[in-house]
Amino acid sequence: MRYYILATVKFANECIENGTYGATNSNWLANIELGDLVLISQFNYKSQNIYGPFKVTETLFYDKNIIYPNQKYYYRIKLDPRKVKAIDETDLYLNGIRNGNIELAYYIINLIQQNKHLHSISLVEQEGSFILETIEKIGKKSKIKSNNSYSLDFKAQEVNTNFLANKNKLSKKLSFSSEGDLEAFILLNLKNENGHLYRQFNNIMANFPKNRLENSEIYNQFIFGNAYPADITIINDENINIFELKKDCLGQNLFSILRKEIKKYCYYSLFSKRIKKQNIKRMNFFVLVLKNDNEKLEKDLYSEFDNIVYPINTFRENNLIILEYCIKGDQLFIEKKLLSAK
Repeated sequence: MRYYILATVKFANECIENGTYGATNSNWLANIELGDLVLISQFNYKSQNIYGPFKVTETLFYDKNIIYPNQKYYYRIKLDPRKVKAIDETDLYLNGIRNGNIELAYYIINLIQQNKHLHSISLVEQEGSFILETIEKIGKKSKIKSNNSYSLDFKAQEVNTNFLANKNKLSKKLSFSSEGDLEAFILLNLKNENGHLYRQFNNIMANFPKNRLENSEIYNQFIFGNAYPADITIINDENINIFELKKDCLGQNLFSILRKEIKKYCYYSLFSKRIKKQNIKRMNFFVLVLKNDNEKLEKDLYSEFDNIVYPINTFRENNLIILEYCIKGDQLFIEKKLLSAK
């Protein structure tokens, strides 16, 4: 069981009434599983409320039935709203005062407020348990009633790898149309331990000791500091694996973006309070791009990575691997980019 905060500016009522949460892109909800606990945060100038807990009763599907006024949010999950209570965000601080854990409460409040623009925030066990405890101790029964009137559009579809392959026309194209769909496609494949992409990821991660998927926790849009979520983060006792996904070939326009992302994630992950085990031995940064032959930029990126991590190499081993993807028969294949020796 995992915990998530799903954010909305003004549609908490619709989410609770219909037992449904919707997002604009497929990747935001792709990692959520049946039985996970969801909390809905509504942050606006009138209120900063958290509603929950909701147990997930149906994983990601695509439905064009309009339930959010003037908004689409067609990528959805179903929630059980029967035991919902509400707290104000300051109730988290009150609970921190009562149990002597003000620092954690303050950190969680900052995490929510600084990322209110995101659809989904992946929580770690300590954060999710603390919010759940606050709701149980201080929460009041929500005045929003579930009416069970929500019904699927007759064309509603489960969002799986076939859905994303068809949406992105992978049988005709050589790349994904959006990075969000690329991320969701990978996350859904990583749920299948017998699939070829699961094996590929395991082989790629095995470049480093004690680095296997079966011993790791997989997050999407994971936040190391108080902002800037990494696409896919895979954490185990000895490794932090950060996967930054780009649907296009490595180009000069992506180079500056990657430089910024490398610096933020490498530095923020070093002593992140969100990581259960401190002093993890190594951080492995994987950049996934569309297959190409721009070897000069790739060598430049390795050089830039070395410059960025040089000040923190005394604390931890830091590694960069450039990966390439290609599409073959609706399937995604990933391999390590090998550079020629010059």
